[in-house]
Amino acid sequence: MFRYLPEQASEMAPKVDWIHNVITDLSVFFTVAIVGSMIYFAIRYREKPGRRHDTPQIEGSHALELIWTIVPTIICIFIGYYSVAYYRELRAVPEHALTINAWGQKWKWDFQYTDGIKREVTGEMVVPVGQPIKVVLRSRDVLHSFFIPSMRVKSDALPGKFTYVSFTPVKTGTYQAFCTEYCGKDHSAMLAKVKVVSQDEYARWSNDDSEQKMKGRVSPEERGKLLYQQKGCNACHALSDTKIVGPSWFKLFGRQGKFTDGTAYKADENYIEESIYNPNLHIVEGYAPNQMPAYTGQLSKDDIGDLIAFIKTIDGSNASAAPVAAVAVAVDLEKMSPVERGKYYYENKLCKTCHSLDGSPLVGPSLKGSYGRTVKLADGSEVVSDDAYLKESILAPMAKVVAGYPPAMPAGLLTEKEIPDLIEFLKTVK
Repeated sequence: MFRYLPEQASEMAPKVDWIHNVITDLSVFFTVAIVGSMIYFAIRYREKPGRRHDTPQIEGSHALELIWTIVPTIICIFIGYYSVAYYRELRAVPEHALTINAWGQKWKWDFQYTDGIKREVTGEMVVPVGQPIKVVLRSRDVLHSFFIPSMRVKSDALPGKFTYVSFTPVKTGTYQAFCTEYCGKDHSAMLAKVKVVSQDEYARWSNDDSEQKMKGRVSPEERGKLLYQQKGCNACHALSDTKIVGPSWFKLFGRQGKFTDGTAYKADENYIEESIYNPNLHIVEGYAPNQMPAYTGQLSKDDIGDLIAFIKTIDGSNASAAPVAAVAVAVDLEKMSPVERGKYYYENKLCKTCHSLDGSPLVGPSLKGSYGRTVKLADGSEVVSDDAYLKESILAPMAKVVAGYPPAMPAGLLTEKEIPDLIEFLKTVK
């Protein structure tokens, strides 16, 4: 009767939907039948002027009582049997299932692979189609709940206790995962993608150790240089004695100063790590709060160590402190479609550092549904986010600043040739 459930992407989804639809259809049928009978009798046997309405002596009907007792009992047994059977099947984990550890933490999901590969990914779980999957859930802080609607699985992630969900994906594609237990301010932004790929593509992905090899070929200082550029640090932190959005990294290590609350600080390892993971805990005097996104989940402890090693070299004695170009797998942009190139630019031109795709605000507005919407500017005026506005916002970001956001975006991140491709990608981000 009501068939508005999400796409069926797992083996169990049709069975779960079937029992759900049976319960829904029976509920609607009996609600209409009972309430409809009540309304009919209320109208048919209502009191009418000029007529006697003596209440008859009704002794009851054993046949009717048996019917309305036996029939619902049979229905409940039927539903109960299939519900328990399907639930047991849903919780059964095949011996050859791929195990993935999922950690919930305000406000992100981390996925750790241990079967054959050792890798941690934030915000995206990659799985092969046709392979049974067991996702072991745990929380690092408060109660969360892991829900993949298309797979029809959901379970709480608890601090101090292991839980799990199990499913077998039957079609490739990208599916949304949610946290469905309120966990604080950014609960609604605690999202993840479940990317189901072919067996061959998963094998290539799991065997791709180019990043690890690249890290092993360069020093911590060089890796710190790469991270400075790749993670968008260069958008707000200069390597010279220049003030931009955030404090300069020039002669930063060991520097002493004051926070806005008057307390003193010394820029040692602890200060740098705290400033990256919790940038709004202490604000350096002379700078505005809420300019920098938290990098928890985006930078590991090893990454922090590499950045600190790089920062220590920026003392004025090293003229080559400018970031080097990243060592990466060559990408043939000419063979990509405009949308694919736009996505590549979003991920590699610092856009993702300050602009999310899921509706959550970071340093700048989210790009979800950005194309074509009406934007309110800081001066009170409004503008439609079309091609011309987006191009101007990239080339001259200070010209029209969106209300509620700081003028923090640097110019020149994309060339005029690259901008149309990024706009084509933004049109797809609904």
